[in-house]
Amino acid sequence: MDTIFIDAPVQEQVAELATYISSLRGDEEQALVKEVAPLVEAEKFAEATKVLVKESKTLLEAPEKEFEAAFNLLVAVAIVDADKTVVEDILKVVVSEPTQKTALKFKVLSNIFNTLPANSPLRLSVFTSIVDLAVASDDMDLVLPQLQYVPNWVSEWGVGADAERTLLLNLSDRLKETGNQYQSLEFLLKYLTNFNGSDVSGQKATATRAIVESISLPEVLNFENLLKIDAVQGLKSEKAYELLSVFMSGNVQDYRTLVGKHAGLIKELGLDEEETLRKIRLLSLASLGSENLARELSYQEIAKALEVSEQEVELWVIDVIRAGLVEAKLNQVSKVVVVNRSIYRTFGTAQWQQLSQRLNGWKQSLAEILQVVANAKLTTGAAVSTAVITTSN
Repeated sequence: MDTIFIDAPVQEQVAELATYISSLRGDEEQALVKEVAPLVEAEKFAEATKVLVKESKTLLEAPEKEFEAAFNLLVAVAIVDADKTVVEDILKVVVSEPTQKTALKFKVLSNIFNTLPANSPLRLSVFTSIVDLAVASDDMDLVLPQLQYVPNWVSEWGVGADAERTLLLNLSDRLKETGNQYQSLEFLLKYLTNFNGSDVSGQKATATRAIVESISLPEVLNFENLLKIDAVQGLKSEKAYELLSVFMSGNVQDYRTLVGKHAGLIKELGLDEEETLRKIRLLSLASLGSENLARELSYQEIAKALEVSEQEVELWVIDVIRAGLVEAKLNQVSKVVVVNRSIYRTFGTAQWQQLSQRLNGWKQSLAEILQVVANAKLTTGAAVSTAVITTSN
């Protein structure tokens, strides 16, 4: 619904709103009207607005068909000066009692957001209120499609670094609270990245949380972005960073060694032991595949690498394929697996060298194929020449 405001001078809007609030209260003496009248007469509209905002909780009692219009009128009056305190007081009123008239409240907040100029810092307060209402009313799905615009909005609003960081961390917390774990991690990483190049000494706990949540989420299978965050790099002497290093490039044996070295580490970090072991096995199998592309891997080799029985190998291969980590074919008769494609968990010097070796191998193979084709052409040409000479004779 488009924003609807009464097209009238501000003094008439103030008077009408005071009258409406008085009627909702059943105040026949219209005390509020009498209170704001002298202020309007003296053209002290800002003061009159503050009085109305202070009494605006009464608008929550407005009938549903009048609810949105009533708050639109309040906003029309308050927006004249766009005073931050006044606008935030209105927001507090709207988000109170979140389980009642929720849909209408979302409309009111949306109207306020869209009425403010696109570059108004006050939009940050309105958006935060929308998120708060969504969480309180269990309607976070209404906000999720808008999160993609947050980086551009923050830039438009021109808010300071502290305000931006507060928003990013608040969104991460709110998303986690409502069960949107992956989006929560996304904003947590944005928050930490915002500190790159500045003091990160106070972000130890948050950086540890980012590592733990990355490891705990089943579909997070790449950890290189974490290494680009200064706050995470600041944890190099911590056990959580050691665990991250294993998930970056280690295998099941490295994982066993680490948890043996630091007894109780997994529980200490709040991780599930079974799920954590499962994840490192999947990643280990992906690495084994990337190191042996187009080569037959026996069930025995895989079982040894994952520390499982040969009877379990097929299930693990199927799981790693489903996870999108590899493309492979199983030969149940020969008990071998041929990996056609596999992700690289990291791509450093060793991986470049491996790629170079493969390219050189392909180059050599292509050269040999071309030589075979050239020889075949020579043989064919010679045979044709012989046939022509024989016919001529």
